[in-house]
Amino acid sequence: MITLQQIKKGKDKYGVVLLFSLMLLAAVYICALSGEKSKNLWDYAVEKGQWEQIAEQRRASQTLLQDSQGGLFISGYELPYVKEENRFYLSVCMNDSNDWYFPDSLDFYGQLKGFAICEDEYLTGETNGKQKSVNAPDQEEKDRIEKLKDAVREGHEFRVIFYTGDAYQQAGLVLTGLPVVAITTSREEPREYPIEEIDDYVYNSETRYYGNVTIFQATKPYQILKRGICYHERGQTSSVFSKKSYALKLLDEQEQGVSTSLFGMESSEKWKLNAMYSDVSKIRDKTSLEIWKEIAGQDYEFDESGAEMEYCEVILDGEYLGLYGMMLPINEDTLGLGGEDVLYKILDWEMPSAEDIQASVEQNYEVCYPIRIRYPEDFVTVEPLWEPMKIYLSAKYWAPDMGLYADMTYPDNLADYLIYIQAVAGYDNYLKNTYVAATPAGNVSGYKMVTIPWDMNFTFGDCYAYDPEHNYLQFNADTSVNYVEPVLEDYFRQNVGGSAELLKRKWQSYRKDILSEEHIIRIMQENRNVLVQSGAFERESQKWPEVDNETDLTMLEDYVRERLNYLDGYFAQF
Repeated sequence: MITLQQIKKGKDKYGVVLLFSLMLLAAVYICALSGEKSKNLWDYAVEKGQWEQIAEQRRASQTLLQDSQGGLFISGYELPYVKEENRFYLSVCMNDSNDWYFPDSLDFYGQLKGFAICEDEYLTGETNGKQKSVNAPDQEEKDRIEKLKDAVREGHEFRVIFYTGDAYQQAGLVLTGLPVVAITTSREEPREYPIEEIDDYVYNSETRYYGNVTIFQATKPYQILKRGICYHERGQTSSVFSKKSYALKLLDEQEQGVSTSLFGMESSEKWKLNAMYSDVSKIRDKTSLEIWKEIAGQDYEFDESGAEMEYCEVILDGEYLGLYGMMLPINEDTLGLGGEDVLYKILDWEMPSAEDIQASVEQNYEVCYPIRIRYPEDFVTVEPLWEPMKIYLSAKYWAPDMGLYADMTYPDNLADYLIYIQAVAGYDNYLKNTYVAATPAGNVSGYKMVTIPWDMNFTFGDCYAYDPEHNYLQFNADTSVNYVEPVLEDYFRQNVGGSAELLKRKWQSYRKDILSEEHIIRIMQENRNVLVQSGAFERESQKWPEVDNETDLTMLEDYVRERLNYLDGYFAQF
């Protein structure tokens, strides 16, 4: 008789294989009959011959899962299933821990008698047709982990089979190294507003979809979050793309907003799913936001915290949509606003006139294109909310007053913003795609304004181009283009309050770490590696082949080096 100790030591090669296979097959039937929870993939693995025997004894069905209300579950939550692909998606962790691939409990439910996974080289630890050594249990465990990492990176699809007494259905199971966000829609509510309600007519008319979102994240312990959700499509240029971006609001059982932390980011009820469609590298947004987070992490008397983003894969109503960035947006919660604070979002290049602002005040509009009041959302009269912006626009544009402009801003914030936009080559951010937070203060203007960047897809050489065939995108290799708002540049060139020296000191300080070539390129490479090793980049590229995604960062790395070299000379001139 072969003992478990002999199995661990590998003393009987053929007996081990036989006994191991019998044990695995027994586990399948025992789990089916007793409902015991499985802890990993191997509890369901069977040899190819046993797999084929299960199928030979039953008829094939394409609707067994649907008819039996069956599927795969983790701790009672159904794994996302894409019907068109006949494939389940399971999020696994990519760290180096020996239990990195274990969810809490992989199980099958529904009116099914059994479930099995066909054993292959990714489950047996075989490499190039040869069985790996099992002389040491630790080595065997490491071999398994490495093979599963290969399966994740290569997007390997495991063959799984569900069966009853007389029927079976085969499906695929893909392991991803990223969190999986599964959204199911239960109803939709089209929004229609009369033209007189211009704010809602222009900005809130998108159809709202209601349902649930379930998020699978393979941390230790395995995390699964389920919330109600209201979502809608978002974006301007990106709205014409086949792959959509979305704005989300998490809801409780009464469909009221509920703040929740996602992927380790700060709690919020509002989130964005960024499609990152046109960026062939899929790293520009995240790299730029990480750099701003480091810059904004200084100890200031003001808060210039920006958006944050983490990668995930999204399945919407049973359709695989691909790679997304789950974004914590800039809002009153992330900035800690309250009382008489106001948050503005600047959407486009050309600023409104004094008459335009006055017209919005008279109509009680919270929008004067391209500026939109984002906080507070509830108010009786909008006039006091427009007051800080009126003074701000007057000092910058209507009746230029550099002293007043300096009075109502922070030189550190202005320097951070100028340095950052230049460093990442923010084509779309030096006049638009910014948030401005206004806080009452005891200064001449009565307010202090903080500028924060947002929407960082057109960075590191990517620029907008009216070219629908190329996703309205072109790459400008010229690293000497200045992406600077003239008023902001004039503030430092005139050395208002010694601001020029502050700007140069900050640039020289950031160049030692945050804005060194090595640091920026390392962030890019780390983001690229996560996407490649998780298998998500390849799945994204297969889903949206027209984008021609690219993992080679050589061009971007060269751009970073040349850009920073140019900026050394640029900032030395102040």
